[in-house]
Amino acid sequence: MVVQHNLTAFNSNRMLGITTSAQAKSTEKLSSGYKVNRAADDAAGLAISEKMRRQIRGLTQASANCQDGISICQIADGALNEVQDMLKRCEELAIKAANDTNTEQDREFIQKELDQLAEEIDRVHTTTVFNERNVFSDLGIDPSYMEAPNSAIRNATFNKDGSLSFITDTGITVEVGLVDAEGNRVSAPADTNATGTVNSDSVSNSGLAQFAVKAAANAVNKLAAAYPNLFGAASTNNIQVGLDLSNIDGNGGTLATAALSLSSSSDNTIMSYRMKIDTSDYGITAFDSYTDAQKADLAGVIAHEMTHLMMYDTITTKMLGSDRFPDWFIEGTAQTSSGDNGHLSYVLNPSSSDAAIRSYMGDLLSKPYGAGYLATAYLGMSASGADMSNVTSANIAKGLDKILTAISQGKSFDDAIKESTDNKFTSLGNFQQTFRSAGSDSLAFAHDFLNARGANGAGSILYPLNTPESTAFAPSSLVTSAGSYTINPENTWYSNGYGTNITWPKPGTGGGTGGDDGNAFVIQAGAEAGQFIYINRYNVSADALFGGLKMDVTGAYREPGNGEQGNVVYGDAASRADTIDIIKEADRRVSVVRSYYGAVQNRLEHTIKNLDNVVENTTAAESLIRDTDMAREMVRYSNLNILAQAGTSMLAQANQSNQTVLSLLG
Repeated sequence: MVVQHNLTAFNSNRMLGITTSAQAKSTEKLSSGYKVNRAADDAAGLAISEKMRRQIRGLTQASANCQDGISICQIADGALNEVQDMLKRCEELAIKAANDTNTEQDREFIQKELDQLAEEIDRVHTTTVFNERNVFSDLGIDPSYMEAPNSAIRNATFNKDGSLSFITDTGITVEVGLVDAEGNRVSAPADTNATGTVNSDSVSNSGLAQFAVKAAANAVNKLAAAYPNLFGAASTNNIQVGLDLSNIDGNGGTLATAALSLSSSSDNTIMSYRMKIDTSDYGITAFDSYTDAQKADLAGVIAHEMTHLMMYDTITTKMLGSDRFPDWFIEGTAQTSSGDNGHLSYVLNPSSSDAAIRSYMGDLLSKPYGAGYLATAYLGMSASGADMSNVTSANIAKGLDKILTAISQGKSFDDAIKESTDNKFTSLGNFQQTFRSAGSDSLAFAHDFLNARGANGAGSILYPLNTPESTAFAPSSLVTSAGSYTINPENTWYSNGYGTNITWPKPGTGGGTGGDDGNAFVIQAGAEAGQFIYINRYNVSADALFGGLKMDVTGAYREPGNGEQGNVVYGDAASRADTIDIIKEADRRVSVVRSYYGAVQNRLEHTIKNLDNVVENTTAAESLIRDTDMAREMVRYSNLNILAQAGTSMLAQANQSNQTVLSLLG
């Protein structure tokens, strides 16, 4: 027997301490409801659980974000419902005014109501808001939409702040601003500077990046050759454009965007350009395996875009505001560069009947990408001075070059048409009426043009008309040098400064106003970066809905592009007939936009259901890791409670064991 070390008591105390510690943890689990309260409880489980919690909370907020997106769609749809009601009233008034039982004064009264309704449409456009953000935007997408396979461009918006934006069916959005405060030509930037994010070598040297550089250079080179007088008189040299190869909205959505951001002061103007290509659709590594036909189609789209930029740079005042070109000429001119991309060729061919061609030509105002393309070619041919039956790319380009150069030098569109065609057409209105009526001259041209294109020709004036797209824009044939709008793949944004005392935008911003902000609401629809759903913002002003035209039942207004009001371009009856067509097309455009918002709302509802399902199941999985099984833990706690009582009793007895030594002293 020993008295210095009571090993039995030591052992009983140690075991009681273990039991007490386990009992305390069990108590903590029962009282908190969690079996993992600290990292030591389950290190790996805690890490997994916290990751799941982050995802759950993020997805819950994403679901709320999508609900906000639904609210935006509902507000937009409600506003457009009122716009459509107003357009129905406009149509009633236009049809009433078209009746010859009305006097001139009657039509003036009708015109006053039409003007008020147009102003109310503008008010709805500017005052419809959600959470203090405008649902519609002057920088938004133009509602015109032409349904045709493989179409390159679907709309263009000319904004009140002096910027231009447009988007293609393949997703390319372009926004551009003034060269200087007055819109005057500047021969070249005073300086250029990279103001975006530096691209890695693997990006800037990739096949996709190098192809974008070549396609843009090829387009500008061909445009300079097709429009030598315009480029010589009005073009700006050495403009640099950045390249951003990254995800935009996942596979199958927007393929690319091209944007210009503008800032200006009393001393200078800065234009920052960026071309962004969605790598979810055009993989950087996969692009090299694409067929030449696929690459040629993209090159054609880029040619269309470069034509818009060329026109904006050289004839700025005619691309903006109330004095701008009509949509059919803006888009038609760009289509002559890329070819019609199916807008014309899917409807008409060399064997089409006179009736089919007349019907199509009559839709000039509502088909700017098809009928506008044909009308632009007819105008160019008429201004070329060549025999009208000798329809060639060179002759069409020569005539368009003559008209655009005259406009760049200060001529009105009316005067440019009149002088360039040697009085064949006296004004824009006269040309439109002649083309839409499809008389012998314009009808004969349409047949000659379709025959010159042939069955497979792209119809681009940058090449012979009968050259197929896959041949015209073949990657192996692209010219790789140009004097302006050069894509530089080393940085995502390039800023071009004009004037003095230039302060460059901060790197990564592009700087200035404009850019992508006006085109869409970005809904964060997931817990991870880049999980976006875009809700387009549309320009639903009266100017955009009516395609830059004006509801006119009196004949008192000039055609857009003529500037001031006053003189009647063509007869009152023709003016009233056009007004009915204009309102009809505006109503269709509103229906397109409403359909879009309805489709997005349905999509977001499904997104919310999916997010909520993921949250529910992820929460269940996280619960298995983190939550206490109360029944099992109660069994364990009862067991530990008994052990604690037993341990306390045993420790007490062990402490008494040394007392037996005293009996030896007795």
